[in-house]
Amino acid sequence: MKLTEFYDKRWKTIQKRLSELVDPSDVRDPFVDIKRENPIMIIGEAPGGTEVEVGQPFCGPAGKNLSYLIDYAGLDRAKDILITNALPFRTFQNTSKGRKNRTPTKEELQIGSILLEEELILVKPSVILILGGSAKTAVKYIPDLYNTVKNLERNSFKEIEIYGFKTTVAFAYHPSPLVYNTESKANNLKFFFKNILPKLFKK
Repeated sequence: MKLTEFYDKRWKTIQKRLSELVDPSDVRDPFVDIKRENPIMIIGEAPGGTEVEVGQPFCGPAGKNLSYLIDYAGLDRAKDILITNALPFRTFQNTSKGRKNRTPTKEELQIGSILLEEELILVKPSVILILGGSAKTAVKYIPDLYNTVKNLERNSFKEIEIYGFKTTVAFAYHPSPLVYNTESKANNLKFFFKNILPKLFKK
């Protein structure tokens, strides 16, 4: 199965199983047409309001920080990086001020984990990069992955074999403005992207 076919199937799965919990139109698929084989797969928790509005992963303030870090590392976001999420849709609650992001439910995480497992098997990423504590928690329903990443400190990594292929799992801060505006954490992220990530990525 090609990735484009998988994403179509994923959309239908979400529409069928979670239509009462989420808006299926909030699903946003990664760009896959120009990716190299075995890219770096970056896993976030879920798309937010900006991502849904624009239709691109990591395109808000955190996305701008991420793009800078990828360039800083000497990598090509369009070719080298496949950005996905533990949940491929925005989870929200309606308020008087409009939709507000909310923490995914157990049911959503479980369904998301099934879909993410399929995506991992198709992509066979050379590096799996978990960004932020929320994403780290969100993959807990994929035991083979979570049992590896749960004890990883930030800026650390581990080589593993999963679903029949070898890869490296790494964990780093999420580049949100809240994190990135803290000098020590920003420097931590810059060090990881400049000095660690390029060495893990086997082009």
